[in-house]
Amino acid sequence: MKKGIVLFLLIWICLGIQALDVSADVIFEPENIFYKRHAKECEYANRTFTVNGYGGETELYKSPLSDKVLAVMKNNEEHYISYIYTDEKGNMWGLVEDVEGGEGWVPMAYMYSSYGGSSFLKEYQSQIKKEKGIIEVDSSETIYSWAYPGSGDPLIVRMEGNPLSYDRVFTDEQGLKWAHVNYYHYGSYTYWVCMDDPSNLNLPIREVDNSIPDPPKAIDRVNGGFTVSVWVVAGLTAVLVIVTGCLIWGIYGKGGDHE
Repeated sequence: MKKGIVLFLLIWICLGIQALDVSADVIFEPENIFYKRHAKECEYANRTFTVNGYGGETELYKSPLSDKVLAVMKNNEEHYISYIYTDEKGNMWGLVEDVEGGEGWVPMAYMYSSYGGSSFLKEYQSQIKKEKGIIEVDSSETIYSWAYPGSGDPLIVRMEGNPLSYDRVFTDEQGLKWAHVNYYHYGSYTYWVCMDDPSNLNLPIREVDNSIPDPPKAIDRVNGGFTVSVWVVAGLTAVLVIVTGCLIWGIYGKGGDHE
């Protein structure tokens, strides 16, 4: 009986550990109605952006196809954007989930992000090789992580001797190899480690462009929801006018012919 209980507990613990491992790679999806309808057309962003609207502010809409304004966000405010949707006219819209009283969509033309890990991946994608491997770490060794190769302001990685798993490799201008460590610690944190010199705190700093672009005065919106509603109302109004006219003619027009 005792052996059965012990075996059951061991199985339960193993299943729990596996569940934790799987959850590390899970990307939680929002409950936003527009997102649910267009999930396949949305790209995972998972980044914080700064408001850079024309005239000092920008508006948050119920959806990329709606004219309903949920909030007004002021320039220099920082907001988390989980997903980005691109409409039929090429406008990019970010799903903001940290506004007071709900969530909404903002034109990305009025949002700015300083240079970071995602920017580096996009700029150097042709030079980054997909390669999986493990970096063995000595428990007494100090390992530094970087937002991207040569980002500056590195952080200490405390692994307690556990190996680091990476999925991409980049070789910089000095010939140093960097490993991209993905989804370590609760599945939401990525960073780079210099494979050739992981304990060096004074690696060369990369020069990047952090200038803030000028926002456009306006964007050419699709306005799908608004357009549809206008045409529906216009159509119903036209039908109502025609029907009313026919009824009036039928009643008064025919009566006039008999007189």
